[in-house]
Amino acid sequence: MSATLDNWRTPPHNVWAFHNIEKLIPVHTISKPDKSSPLKSSPKSFDGFNIQSNESRLDLQSFLSYTNTDGFVILHKGEVAYEYYANDNNASSKHIMMSMSKSVTGLIAGILCSQGKLDLSAQVKKYVPSVSGIYNGVTVQELLDMRSGVKAEDDRHEYRAASGFKPFDGGEEARTLHSFIEKLHAEVDDSKDFVYSSVNTDLLGWVLEAATGQKLAELISELLWRPMGAESDAMITVDAEGSARAAGGMCATVRDIARIGQLLADGGRDVVPKSWIEDMLHSGSTEAWSKGTFAAFFKGVFAGDATAYRDCWYSADVNENGKESVLMAVGIFGQQLMIDLEHNLVMAKTSSMEMPMHAQKARLQTEAFREVRRVLLG
Repeated sequence: MSATLDNWRTPPHNVWAFHNIEKLIPVHTISKPDKSSPLKSSPKSFDGFNIQSNESRLDLQSFLSYTNTDGFVILHKGEVAYEYYANDNNASSKHIMMSMSKSVTGLIAGILCSQGKLDLSAQVKKYVPSVSGIYNGVTVQELLDMRSGVKAEDDRHEYRAASGFKPFDGGEEARTLHSFIEKLHAEVDDSKDFVYSSVNTDLLGWVLEAATGQKLAELISELLWRPMGAESDAMITVDAEGSARAAGGMCATVRDIARIGQLLADGGRDVVPKSWIEDMLHSGSTEAWSKGTFAAFFKGVFAGDATAYRDCWYSADVNENGKESVLMAVGIFGQQLMIDLEHNLVMAKTSSMEMPMHAQKARLQTEAFREVRRVLLG
């Protein structure tokens, strides 16, 4: 069966489509540096890996198969402890990151803020005056934290078509991502608790472009991809007028996704400000999270009750053993990046699960991270 713009997110088509996005959707290139930062290999045995699914006990290979893994990299102290590929993926496959793209967009916002080019306390309208009135009074920081109050459905057909993810059916008013945001009508929650709406991050990407006069792909390349020493070009999908899908269109190798995690584990290495990493980890509102739309879905994903969403990253800094310092980026269909800052441990995973949101497998992926840490650290 062949994947098309209409079916590429549904199985079995997603298995091929997720690492061949540029054959379905227009993209902008995120350029790598002339010389990458090599990843040293230091293979470790994971024979002791053992976790429980609903049906059975799983060793590492069984876990990877059960969670529809396409690419998997474990870094410990910057060295590759384990690497795995399936479904015709390899070390150079550029896999769609889905909403892990949001976390990259958040890093770019942090870098621009440190350079004095972005005011997080400013209202969005300072940068994008034509934005829909439902964003009146909303600040850039509230976009970063999913606390704009805007309750726009991610699966709305017009939104997906305008962003380039679905074909138009003829009934849409908006034909581009920006025109969709300008005309957007949605319910607004005045409490400003956590409400996950991808359009917030697509608007954030627009804000970053307006603040700098550069395309998002150029910003990612200049501020993150080249400085961190990525080994491959990445891509980001764009709509009919070349506006980037900041909320979910980035595609990269799993090795370079792991490099993002390693950069944060290393304190930012003068690429991402250390103060921004601290903000991501410690400044999120656990109260806003607990009242928000994902609290029930994520219950049990992190140990303890310190989960929050800050700067487009999930964080948990406390568990039953005390301080944990974990950051996580997540995308639908099983994309996941987890970083244990305290132990300099990174787990990057790309997948082609059958369902966009699978609570049991999402929890299992997080449990796998804890098990990887147990095996490595003893």
